[in-house]
Amino acid sequence: MSDASDRTPLSFVFSDPAGRRWPRLRLGLLLCGAVMFVGVVLFVRTLFVAPHLALPRPLRQLKGQLKSLQKQNPATTSPAPVPLWEKFSAARKANRVEGSPAPVAGATKRAVAPEIRLGFYRNGDPYSYASLVDHAAQLTHVCPEWISVVDGMGNLQIDPDPRLPKLAASKGLALMPLLTNLVGDSWQPQAIENLASAPAARQDVFFARVNAALRQATAAGVVIDWQQVDPAYTEDVAKLLCRLTDALHKEGRELWLCINPGDEMDLLDSPHVQEKVDRFIALLYDETSADEAPGPLSSPSWFQGWLDALVSETDPKQWVIGLGSFGYDWTTGGARAELISFPEAMSRANSAGVEVVEVAAPNYDPTFSFQDGEKEHTVSFLDVSTFVNGLRTSRARDVGGIAIFRLGSEDSAIWDALNLPRGSEIPPRAKQAFELLKGTDTIADVGEGEIVSVDESRADGAREIGLDGAGLVTAKYVKFPEFPTLYHQGAGSPTQVSLTFDDGPDPKWTPQVLDLLKDAGVKAAFFVVGVNAERYPDLVRRIVDEGHEIGNHTY
Repeated sequence: MSDASDRTPLSFVFSDPAGRRWPRLRLGLLLCGAVMFVGVVLFVRTLFVAPHLALPRPLRQLKGQLKSLQKQNPATTSPAPVPLWEKFSAARKANRVEGSPAPVAGATKRAVAPEIRLGFYRNGDPYSYASLVDHAAQLTHVCPEWISVVDGMGNLQIDPDPRLPKLAASKGLALMPLLTNLVGDSWQPQAIENLASAPAARQDVFFARVNAALRQATAAGVVIDWQQVDPAYTEDVAKLLCRLTDALHKEGRELWLCINPGDEMDLLDSPHVQEKVDRFIALLYDETSADEAPGPLSSPSWFQGWLDALVSETDPKQWVIGLGSFGYDWTTGGARAELISFPEAMSRANSAGVEVVEVAAPNYDPTFSFQDGEKEHTVSFLDVSTFVNGLRTSRARDVGGIAIFRLGSEDSAIWDALNLPRGSEIPPRAKQAFELLKGTDTIADVGEGEIVSVDESRADGAREIGLDGAGLVTAKYVKFPEFPTLYHQGAGSPTQVSLTFDDGPDPKWTPQVLDLLKDAGVKAAFFVVGVNAERYPDLVRRIVDEGHEIGNHTY
C-alpha cells in the first residue's frame, strides 16, 4: 500500500481559489445579454419601420448608362418648317377669286358662353382618371377615347369607361366621346371613304348606332377625328358629316370636328360643314409628329400661324384650341417616337444627369438629349411655359375655348395657369407655383424590356420662369424632380428572338445543342436544374466558356 504522502492532490474542475472566474463569467453574460437585447430591438423595429433598400446593382448599372449628351439639341437646330399655314391661307383666298362660295362665318353662332375647357381622356390610364377627378371643377367637357369606325358598313368598336358617365354627371361635365377611324394602332381611311360614298340607308344605320352609343353613355355629343382620308372623298365626307350632325341634333346632341394642321382641310371650305358643325377643335400641339425626325412640338410661330389661318373669316367662338402637355422620346434609328408624360420626361432628364434645359427663342422648345447604352435619345416636351404662351395667344383671338391633350400626362402647373388674368405679367404667387416642380407619387417608366428595376426615390425640382422681350414666357430647368421610376431592360429589336433551354444540362442533348449553336454563331440562355449541374459540372463550364448565359431553374 502506498503512503498517503505519495498521493497526487485532487484538482476540482470548478475550483477557483483566486476568485477570477466569476467576474469573467459575469462580464461574458452581461455582453451576451446586451447583444441579445440589441438584436431583439432591431428585429422588433423591422416589424414597424419600412426598410430602406439600396438601389440594386442592375439598377445602378442602368442609371450609369444614361448619360446626358452635351451637344446642341436637334430640335432647335433643325431648319425652320415650311409655313404650310401660309399656303393654306393663300389657297382659301384663291378659292374666293375663282368664285367658289365663301364659308358661312358665324352661321351657327350661339349666345356667348363661358370658356370651354375640354380634357382629352385616355381609357385605362389610372393617371388620366386621377387627373380628371382632381381637376373636374376646372373643366367643362371631357372627351374619352371610346368609339371607332371599323369598316365601311358603319360598324363600331366601343370601349367605354363605365365610371365616366356617373363622374361627369356628378361634376357637371358634358361627356363628348371621341369617334375615330383608329383601330388598334392603325388608321382605317377606307372605312370612312366607303361609308361616305355608301347609300343613304347604310349611312342611316351608322347614325343610329352612333346615337345609341351616345344615348347609352348619356353623352352631350361626339367629337370626330377622322384621319388619312383621301382628299378625293372630301365632298362625300362633308355630306356625311352634315347628315350625321342633323341626326345628332334631332336628339339634342352636338358634333365637334377635330382639325389637324397640315392635313387636307378642304372640309373647312365647305359652307355646309361650317354651318352644321357645332365646334371645330384645332389640334395645335403636333408640329413635329412621332413619325418625323426630332423637332419642336408647338413653336410660337407655328402656333400663331395656324391659329390665324384657321380662325380667320370664321366665328372665333366656334373654335376650341387644343393645347398639348406631353412629350416625345425619339431614339436614333427608331421607327417612331415614344409618347411620354411630363413626369417621364423629368425622370429621363434626372436619370441621365442633364444639367439645364431652357425654354427660349426661337422655338421655345424644351428639349434635351441623352445616351442610353449605345442608343441616342432626343426628348421634346410641352410644359407650363408653352401652355401659357398658347393659352394667351388663343384668348387674344377670343376663341370659344381650349382643349388639353391629355389628362394624366400634363405638367401639373397648367391647372394654375388656367386661372391667370389677362395681361403680360405673371403674378408673383403664380410664378412661385410654376417654379416649384413637385416630385409626386406618379410612376414614370424609362427604357424597354421585361426586366424591371424599381427606384422609389422622390424629390422636388426647380425651374426659373420669366418673360422675354417678345412677351413670351421662358423657363430654365435647374433641378429636375424625381418620381418613382420603373427602369426596363432587355428589349430587343422586332427581328430578334431569345433562345432558352430548360432543365439541363443533359449529357446526351446539351452537347448537341451547344455544337449547333457554335456552328451558327448564336448565343443562348441555359436554365439549369441544380441537381444536374452538380452531376455534370463539365457541361456547365462548357456553357459558360462558349459565351452563353446560365440561369437557375430551381434545384
